[in-house]
Amino acid sequence: MNADGRRLRAVLVNYNGGSLLRRAVESIQGATWSGPVDVVVVDNDSHDGSIALLADLDGVHVIRRDTNEGFGANNHGIADLLGNDPVLDLVEPDLVLLLNPDAIVRPDALEAMAGALDPDHKVGAVAPHIIFDRPFSELPVTDGDITLTAIEVGGVEVTAQCHPVDGSFRLPGATAPIWRCPAGSALRVPTPDIGAAVGLVTGSGSNGRIAGRHIEGAGRESISADELRPVTVIQNAGSQLGPHGTGENRSFARVDGTAEPPADAPAWCGAAVLLAADYVRDVGGFEPSYFLYYEDIDLSLRGLARGWRTAYEHRAIVEHRHSDKATQGTRQVEVLQHRNRLLMLVRNAPAADAFVAFGTAVLTPASLLVSSLHAGDAGARRRLAGWRLQSLLDAIRKLPGAIRGRREVQRQSQRSPRDVMDAAAGTGRFPHDLH
Repeated sequence: MNADGRRLRAVLVNYNGGSLLRRAVESIQGATWSGPVDVVVVDNDSHDGSIALLADLDGVHVIRRDTNEGFGANNHGIADLLGNDPVLDLVEPDLVLLLNPDAIVRPDALEAMAGALDPDHKVGAVAPHIIFDRPFSELPVTDGDITLTAIEVGGVEVTAQCHPVDGSFRLPGATAPIWRCPAGSALRVPTPDIGAAVGLVTGSGSNGRIAGRHIEGAGRESISADELRPVTVIQNAGSQLGPHGTGENRSFARVDGTAEPPADAPAWCGAAVLLAADYVRDVGGFEPSYFLYYEDIDLSLRGLARGWRTAYEHRAIVEHRHSDKATQGTRQVEVLQHRNRLLMLVRNAPAADAFVAFGTAVLTPASLLVSSLHAGDAGARRRLAGWRLQSLLDAIRKLPGAIRGRREVQRQSQRSPRDVMDAAAGTGRFPHDLH
């Protein structure tokens, strides 16, 4: 599909996005596009002055909400396509770009995405190549076992933005995640400024070597970023469902420039996606009860159920800060992610899959509590057990609404739930894919 003359509407949902919001809007306005562009910012009751930073930019329309409605507030920006009364008096678009306020599109990304749309073959969504907007450096653990309770770069805490490599893993902390790094593993740390000090706060019981430093017990260690080799890292090359119905970023944490995944993506990521207006009219809007997480997977599944496809365009590059507001490994994020996975399965998966997922969710808190009796990280396991229990209870409270949503999804679906889930996992193909 050629972008010539087509009207594009870019929708960004903002909650205290600070200067990153303006950066995102300016990237859209600075991108190559031959048709008219409307930028719509849906503000979820921000109080940081981020909306005021847009005052001198032309062509920006703001929808102000009285409360934080989460990611589902995108629906206000596409209300006319959903058949609802629009807040703004805008011409209906041909294409819709959804972009997180902590992301930017490179100048040629929009036209590259538009070129991948193919209405004749029901390609109604295009997933770009999303990379992290800061380079990462690896801290290898050559022997022993290291616990990191905080990581800082240039005096700014980045604990939640780090990535595990080769066996390191994250445990829940009170305000930020805790990283366990056994021998042979590594931790990737965002290091945007060469020369900035990387500060490591180690936990008790640590004993080994990380990035060439010997660590014994709790303490602090400082490493200059000049000693590390930064690399560009992929966040998302289209999305898919993993084992147990978990949403996954394809190519997550892979060093950029390695082999690209197939051009057909099972699903798309809401951080950045281009949608045909006809796709939105047919599939509908985001499920607001999720608040955060899995809304994009849910809508992708509904698109699959209606016979639509998603393309992945590796030439369309989007840079994303990721986890700028919602801190990975904390109560809110962990509870919402696991609750919404259960609700997504109820709404879209075969009934047996949803039943098994709820059964596992019942057993998980007990299993964590039992394992904490003999584990060195007992506090973290007990904390995680409490969060998993809260996820389950919240999912049960929302279960009636999810069941009603399931009936509506099935009423409009052209595919069985099993076919939809297989396609979303990349293990099944619809007949119209075989051309």
